[in-house]
Amino acid sequence: MIRKLAYAIFFMKYYSNKLLHTISTIAMLLLFAINPSLAQSQKTSGDNREISQLLKQINTIEDTDTKTALILIKHLKDICARLKIDTLTAKAYDAEGFCNFYAGNYKRSAMVFDSAAQLWKKTNRLNYFKSLNDKANALMYNSEYHKALLAFFECLNITNELHNKNLTGKVLNNIGLVYESIGDPDNAILYEKRSLYFKMKSKDLLSLARTYGNIGDAFTNKEMPDSALFYELRSYKLYTSVHDREGMAIALGDIGNIYKMKKMLDSSINYSLRAVIIAQKLSNAENTANIEDELAESYMLKRDLKNAWKYLSLADAFVSQITDYAFLQEHFKLMYQYYKQKGNTAKAFDFLEKLNAANDSIFKEKINIQNEKIALEYEYKQKTLKDSLVFQSHINASEEKATASRNRLYVSILLLLAAVLLSVIWYSRSKLLEKKNIVALQNSTMQEQKIRELENEKQILASQGVLKGQEDERSRLAKDLHDGLGGLLSGVKHSIINMKENIVISSGHVEVFEKSLNMIDTAMKELRRVAQNMMPEALAKFGLEEALKDYCASSSTTSFKVIFQSFGNDLQIENAAEIIIYRIIQELVNNALKHAHATQLMVQLVKGDDWITLSVEDNGKGFDVNALKDSTGAGWGNIKSRVDYLKGNIDLKSQEGTGTSVNIEIQIPKT
Repeated sequence: MIRKLAYAIFFMKYYSNKLLHTISTIAMLLLFAINPSLAQSQKTSGDNREISQLLKQINTIEDTDTKTALILIKHLKDICARLKIDTLTAKAYDAEGFCNFYAGNYKRSAMVFDSAAQLWKKTNRLNYFKSLNDKANALMYNSEYHKALLAFFECLNITNELHNKNLTGKVLNNIGLVYESIGDPDNAILYEKRSLYFKMKSKDLLSLARTYGNIGDAFTNKEMPDSALFYELRSYKLYTSVHDREGMAIALGDIGNIYKMKKMLDSSINYSLRAVIIAQKLSNAENTANIEDELAESYMLKRDLKNAWKYLSLADAFVSQITDYAFLQEHFKLMYQYYKQKGNTAKAFDFLEKLNAANDSIFKEKINIQNEKIALEYEYKQKTLKDSLVFQSHINASEEKATASRNRLYVSILLLLAAVLLSVIWYSRSKLLEKKNIVALQNSTMQEQKIRELENEKQILASQGVLKGQEDERSRLAKDLHDGLGGLLSGVKHSIINMKENIVISSGHVEVFEKSLNMIDTAMKELRRVAQNMMPEALAKFGLEEALKDYCASSSTTSFKVIFQSFGNDLQIENAAEIIIYRIIQELVNNALKHAHATQLMVQLVKGDDWITLSVEDNGKGFDVNALKDSTGAGWGNIKSRVDYLKGNIDLKSQEGTGTSVNIEIQIPKT
């Protein structure tokens, strides 16, 4: 009986547990049936965790083990295809783009980044910019330069929308690199200089060093070694300050190449040896081989074939790892010249064949670039025609819909008019007083704004009058000094010369007469210098560019070299603005001459369609810019007031021991 009772209790517990489990299962199924999104959300949450883990794994190995990374990406894309979430799919495409880029498959990389960009375009403008910029970089590495330019210019429009100056500077730098790659150094310099303006504000020293180096490379391609050396030395100094050894090696190699261009072979070898020592400790085969080839060429120019072969053979060991045809062309050319000088005809002929093959490859690459440009132009015309036809069909369809809608609208309007009319009568009465108050307030605001505008206009006219008065007075004084006092001194000199010829002078007084004549000559030279500073004759006769060139040349000495350069469009500027810009440059050069203790000063004038950029940079001792706040001198105040009058922007960069850079951007209305 007890055993039966025990069995009964056991079966009751067992079936009660089974019943509870069954009831809970049925409850869960009913819950999921009523709210299926609950089950889906649990599944999606698990998928999201798996996607995050996959992306983390891919980011870790995408540049070292691309084969494994691509397998993981395939699994990631399968999950994203099932979930149909655009943002996750875009992340998968971005990861695949980087893997293909690191694997050297730049064409596939550009296509995948484009897919990611199209998905980000709908949801996130910043991520859209990043994917589009990565696509442009892949196109540039794949030598599709014109497509890369189109993508970079679209990136530039996005950075302007985002008001991100840091990204703007980076895109301008990339555009400059593309122009340098297609052999257009003028545009390369123009965009790199504009990039420099933004990067100097971001204080990113490494990025700034690269831009200085890029500008130096462009000047080297233009065969302007002095300008190239100026920028490469600044690049090396910045690389050294951030301890970037690869950048230091590249900059030293470029400096050695510039000295070779200047036929200063000892200096070239010195810098190239320093570059080789650093590069050989790093793992970049192409950079190391390039520097070794440059060093070998310098030794060959010195007829030192032993050392030339030493570095040629080191560079030759890297040839199998390098696919850049420009490097291979230069290397095979050096090997051919070496064996030719050694009299080894067979070896020379072998490398001549390799050189011809590299030349053919470069020629084909140039043809491909040209074909790409033609294809893009054709594609653009076809797209314009197609868009025009589609637009016309849309217009026709819209007109048909508009006619039907118009008829319905007329009926609705008639019904509404009666109700609206009654409402308007009541509403207008209640709003009449409010409207009167608003009109009075607006009139008062407009009067105040007009008064402020008149005051600003009055201040501008007063400043203009003061500056014009100063320049007119300078011109009058210069003319009076030159015509009046100059003529008087000339007359005195001739009178003394006539007196000397007509009277007998003792030997003791001859020296006094000669000294007097020398003093008159010195006074006349000083008079001409003062008159020239007051109103330069070249500015009135030949314009701003020639006047600045003449002023910089006259300011150069054996210990202080002033270099003037001008780039850009032939922009016509009003005479008043030319005089003010001349005075700004004059004041900046005088400041550098007095205070900077520099040996070289670079003055650059860059002209666009309706703007001018002035750049004055020296390699002097620099100073603390905060000290200008406590300065009692009038020089910097004069510069700022003139820039403010022209409605320009001024940017001053200086640190003790690194020189000084002043950049001024002015909007110029066309005359």
